[in-house]
Amino acid sequence: MSPVISRTLEFLALPPGNLLFFLAWTLLLAKWRNAMLVVLCLGILQTVVLSLPVVAEKLMDSLEQQYPAKADLWLQQPLPEAIVVLGAGRNLEAVEYEGKMSASTELERLNYAAYLHRKTGLPILISGSSNEAEYMLDVMENTFQVPIRWQEGNSHTTWENAAFSDQILREAGIRSAWVVTQAWHMPRAMLAFQNRSIHYLPASTTYGSSNFWQHEWLWWTPQANALSRSHTALHEWLGLLTYRFKTR
Repeated sequence: MSPVISRTLEFLALPPGNLLFFLAWTLLLAKWRNAMLVVLCLGILQTVVLSLPVVAEKLMDSLEQQYPAKADLWLQQPLPEAIVVLGAGRNLEAVEYEGKMSASTELERLNYAAYLHRKTGLPILISGSSNEAEYMLDVMENTFQVPIRWQEGNSHTTWENAAFSDQILREAGIRSAWVVTQAWHMPRAMLAFQNRSIHYLPASTTYGSSNFWQHEWLWWTPQANALSRSHTALHEWLGLLTYRFKTR
């Protein structure tokens, strides 16, 4: 399935995009007032509930607790033989960088991969689409001053990240590697990287990074950034479900 089709289906399945789905059903059920009101209320209710910080954080926590970030990860023994850092998109509106810059999520991953490299000296593989991989390479070598051993530029999904990276590392004689990504993305990443030629270990970053709600009462007040985090969590759970079908 092409990325455009999958993104469109996801938009229609997850909030707030699925409000269009509820709206369509409301129009179709216009002749049946009670049914129409039920559908309309369900659409509004799911949006309000997912906008609550307490709900958003529970959803994110259900992902992050599976592979939480670890202090002093580089002290574990034995160490893996390489570091794989996954792409996460580009910032095409970064005019101050001539429109060529990794997205903020990707920068967090690159930063942690560079940190692990400085602690261990392990070689790094960057994985993403062709343009994305070029931006990642530029950030690592020119901003973080960290060399890149391998560059994989053909993947558009986490599953392809795993397949193409595994081939490169296998040919290089690597037997184990860290996978660097956000803690909320790690469950899907590890599912994609399991049962490959290389033994992959999680190297999670940005665990519990969002704490916008300092006062307890705000956790029960609908927030736009909470809806965004709920959407991210539901996107990951939907991806996990898809990948589990793939691994059967």
